[in-house]
Amino acid sequence: MLSHGNVITVSRGELLPANTEVLDGVDDLVELSYLNAPSVLHNLQYRYNHDIIYSKAGPVLLAFNPFKDVNIYGNDFFTAYKDKILDNPQVYAVADGAYNDMMKDGENQSIIISGESGSGKTKTAKFAMQYLASVGSQNCEMKSKLIQTSCILEAFGNAKTSRNCNSSRFGKLIDIHYNAEGTISSACIQTYLLEKSRVSQLCRGERSYHVFYQICAGAPPALKDMLNLKMSSEYKFLKQSGCLKINGVEDAHNFKVLVDAFDTLGISHQDQENVFHLLAAVLWLGNISFAVIDQEEHVELVADEASRTAARLMGCKIDDLKVVLSTNRIHNTAEPLKMQQATDKRDALATFVYESLFNWLMEEVNTSLKGDEQHTRHTISILDTYGFESLQEYELEGIHWKKVEFEDNQECLDIFEKKPMGLISILNEDSNSSKATNETFTENIKRHLSYNICFSCEKGAFRVRHYAQEVQYDASEMLEQNSDKLQFDTIQLLSSCKKPLNHSASGLMNQVQTTGQSVGAKFMDHLFKLIQEMENSKQHFIRCVKPNTKKLPGIYENDIVWEQLKCSQVMEIVQITKSRYPLRFTHQEFASRFGCILSKNISCMDPLSTSVAILQQHQIPPQIYQVGFTKLFFRGQVDVLENLRQEVLNGTRELENRFLGGRVLLDFHKLKIGIVTLQSFVRGENARKELNVLKKQTQGITPSSLNEHLTTVVHIQSVVRGWLARKHFNHLQQWKKSALDRSRSRRRSCSKNSDLKYLSEENVQFLPQNVEELQKRVVKAESLLSERDHENTALREQIREFEIRWLEYESKMKAIEQTWQSQMSSLQVNLAAAKKTLVSGITDVQIGRPDDSLSPNYYDSEDNISGIQTPAQMTPVRIGNSRRESNVISDTIDFLSKEFEQRKQHFDNDAKAVVNENPGRPPSKQIEDYKNLKKKFEMWKKEYNNRLREAKTRLVKGVHSESGDRQTRHWWGKLSKRGKERVV
Repeated sequence: MLSHGNVITVSRGELLPANTEVLDGVDDLVELSYLNAPSVLHNLQYRYNHDIIYSKAGPVLLAFNPFKDVNIYGNDFFTAYKDKILDNPQVYAVADGAYNDMMKDGENQSIIISGESGSGKTKTAKFAMQYLASVGSQNCEMKSKLIQTSCILEAFGNAKTSRNCNSSRFGKLIDIHYNAEGTISSACIQTYLLEKSRVSQLCRGERSYHVFYQICAGAPPALKDMLNLKMSSEYKFLKQSGCLKINGVEDAHNFKVLVDAFDTLGISHQDQENVFHLLAAVLWLGNISFAVIDQEEHVELVADEASRTAARLMGCKIDDLKVVLSTNRIHNTAEPLKMQQATDKRDALATFVYESLFNWLMEEVNTSLKGDEQHTRHTISILDTYGFESLQEYELEGIHWKKVEFEDNQECLDIFEKKPMGLISILNEDSNSSKATNETFTENIKRHLSYNICFSCEKGAFRVRHYAQEVQYDASEMLEQNSDKLQFDTIQLLSSCKKPLNHSASGLMNQVQTTGQSVGAKFMDHLFKLIQEMENSKQHFIRCVKPNTKKLPGIYENDIVWEQLKCSQVMEIVQITKSRYPLRFTHQEFASRFGCILSKNISCMDPLSTSVAILQQHQIPPQIYQVGFTKLFFRGQVDVLENLRQEVLNGTRELENRFLGGRVLLDFHKLKIGIVTLQSFVRGENARKELNVLKKQTQGITPSSLNEHLTTVVHIQSVVRGWLARKHFNHLQQWKKSALDRSRSRRRSCSKNSDLKYLSEENVQFLPQNVEELQKRVVKAESLLSERDHENTALREQIREFEIRWLEYESKMKAIEQTWQSQMSSLQVNLAAAKKTLVSGITDVQIGRPDDSLSPNYYDSEDNISGIQTPAQMTPVRIGNSRRESNVISDTIDFLSKEFEQRKQHFDNDAKAVVNENPGRPPSKQIEDYKNLKKKFEMWKKEYNNRLREAKTRLVKGVHSESGDRQTRHWWGKLSKRGKERVV
C-alpha cells in the first residue's frame, strides 16, 4: 500500500529497501542510508508538505517553488544566518557561504542557479542578491540601488509564458564587487540573448514584456495624453494572445514601483520620458496597417492615427516612415513590398527599437552601480545556469574512489559546437553566403551531422536528442534569424530620427560597419567568456524545482519532480558526494597553510613530507583524506587543523603586538634622550653667545657717558611724572563734578591713579636703552586719558538727560496728586449731601409735611451727587416705623462716613510712601506705583458709590411707603365723611 492509499502488486525483485522513519525529512539527501528514487522523492515530499522548501543534495541546494508566501525571509532570518544561529539549507546560507569563502580564501565566488521555467529561479536570484547586498553594504544607497535593479530587469525582461507568470526571457549575470574589507564597491549586470521576438509574436495565453501592460494601466493622465496611450486591449502586439492580465498582479501599482526604481538609480526624468516614448512607439508600430495598391499585391502604409503617432514618438517624418516600411531600397532603387514583407519589416523595426531600449537601459543601470572600482578585490557572481564537477582529476592523481556512472551528453554537445562542421559553424557559414537558402542549409547539416546518433533530419526541420528529451527545430527561417541585420534604409531612418533614438541608430551603424557577428557567433562568444569566468571562481549551485504543473501550492507531483531531478542528475551528484573528496590542496599549499601548527622544524623538509607529518601529528583519520601525487584530497572541512591554525595565528599576532609595542617604547625613550641632549647643547651655545655680546657692550661704555645717560633718564622721568600728576589732578576735579555714581567714579579714579602710579614707579627704573619704550608708554597714557575724557563727557550728557526726565516725572506726579485731591473732595461733598438729605427727610416725617411726589433727581452717578437737593415735600408717616428706619439709615451713613475718612487717610499715606520710600528709584518705577495706587483707588471709589446709592435708595423707598399709607387713610376718611360713616 502506498502513502496515498493505493494498493499495487509488484514482484519481490522490484522492491527497494526503505530508510527508517528516523531519517524522514533529513536536510541532506547524502544522509539517507538507501539512495534510490522512492527514498529521495519521499524525503523531499515530506519536507515540502511541512513547508520546508529547501533541501541539500550534496553541494547542490534544491529549492522547491511553494507557489505561495513562506515566512522564511526578512531581516530576522538574515541576521540568524549571518550570525550562524541557523544553518539549515536555505538560499541565505548559500549566499553567506559564498561571502565567507571569499573573505577567508580571497577567491572569487559564483552562485549558479538553474531550473526550468516556473521553478522560481528569478525569486531565488533576488533573495541571494538581497542577502549579498545587505551583508556587504555599509552604503545604504548602493544597497538600495542593487535591490531596485531587480524591479527594472523584471519589468523589461520578464513575461508571462504558458508555464510561468514571471519568466525571465533573457540570460543575466550579476557581478557584485567587494573591496578588501568585504564592503560592496560596485556592481555590474551582463545580459545575454534577449527574446526580442516576443515583442511582435506571442503564443496563445502568453503576454509580452510586463512593462507594456504596466504603462498602459498605470501611466498618469498627463503622460497618457503626451503619448496618446490607450488601453492594452487597443494594441495588436498585446491583444493577439488573448491574455492581458495576470491573476493577483496589479500592473498599475507595478508601474509606480518601476518609476520609484528609476528614481532610486538616478535615471533623470527626461530619460524616463524618453523610455516611455519608445515603449509607446513600439505599441503604435504594431498598429500600423498596410493597403494593397495594385494587382501584384504591393502594399502601402496607411496614414492613420497609428502611423502618425508612431512617427511623432520616434521623431521622424511620416513620409519617411511610409517609404521605409512600404519599400525595400536596393542599390538606390526602391522596390515595393508585399503584405507579408511589409509586416515583417515593421515587426523587425519594432523589435529592434525595444532591443536598443533594453541595452541602453542596462548601460544606465550599470552606470548607476559603478562605484569605487579602483578598490575592487573580489567578485561574487549570480548566474542562472548549471555545471558539473570534473571527475578526471581523481584518476590523474591516483585517488581510489567508487566511480559513479552517469550518462554523458558529449555527443549532443558535438552537434552544436564541434568544429569545423558543427551546427553553429554551418549556420554561420551559410548566413554569410549569398547563395545559401533554407533548403541548402538543411542539406548541409544532414550531410555533416547524420553520423551522430543524437541527430535526425527531415524536410525543413531536424531533431536533436538532448539528455532530457528530443527537441525538433524548424530550419525554414534559421538563416534569416541568425543574420539579425536591419536593412540599410531602416538604419538611415533611425539615424535621422530625433532623440531618443539617435544613440541607438548610431551605435547600430558602428556595429554593422565594424563587426558582422551573427546570433550564433555572439552566443558562442558570450558562452566561452562566461565559462572562463566561472572556472576562475568557486561555484555554489542552486537547483530550482517546480513541484507541479498547475502552479498551485501544496501539490507535489512525483513524476514532475523526478523528471527534473533526472535532468539535473541529482541522484548522480548525491552518489558522487558520498564518495568524493570536495576539498583539495596542493602539497605546497597545505604545507604553507598548516605548517605553523607542526612542532618539528620544517625548513629541511619537502612539502609532501611536511603535509604527511602534519596529518600524523594531529591524528587526522585516514578515511577522510587521501594523498595524491601533487595534491591532498579531503572529504570535508578539516576543522581541527583550521582551529589549531587560528589559535597559533592569534597567539602570534598577540606576541607580535607586544614585541612591536616594546620596540616602539624603547625607540621613543632613545629618541627622547637624544632630543633632550641636543636641546641642552643648543641652549648652552646660545647662552655663551649672549654672554659674550653683553661683555663686549659693557667694555665699550665709559663712566662719563654712563653719567650723562643717567642724568638724561632722571630728567625725562621727572618731566613725565609732573605731567602725569597734573593730568591726574585735572581729571579728578572733572570726575567729582560730573559723576552720578560717586562710589563707581571713586573706584575708576583709584584704578587710574594706580595705573599712573605704576607707570611713574616703573619709569624710575628705566635705563638709557629704554628711553624709546618710555616714550611709547607716555603716548599710551595720553590716549588712555583721552578715552576717559570722552567717557566723562558721555556721562555728563546722560546726567542731563536724567535730570530732564526727572522734572517731567515730577510734573506728572503733581498732576496725579491734583486729580487725586479733586476726586477726594468730590467724594466729601457727596457724603455731606447724603447726610443732609437724611436729616431733612427725618424732619419732614416728624412734622408731617404735605404729600408730594419725590423729586425725579436720583443719585444715579457720582457726577450728580453734589447737585441733588432733598425732596421738597414728604408725606407724613407713622412715627414709630420712621424712627426705626431712620436709625438704620443713619447708622449706614455714619459707617460710610467713617470708612471714607479712613480710606482717605490710607490713600494719602500710600501716596506719601510712594514718594518717600526710595528717592533713588527710577522715575519710571514711581510712575508705575502711582498707576497701581490709582487703580486701587478707582476700584474702591466705584464700590463706595454703589453702597452710597443703595443707602439713598432705601431712604427714598421708606418715604414713599409712608406717604402711600397716609394717602390711603386720608382717602378712606373722606369716603367715610361723605357716607356719614366712620371707618377706622
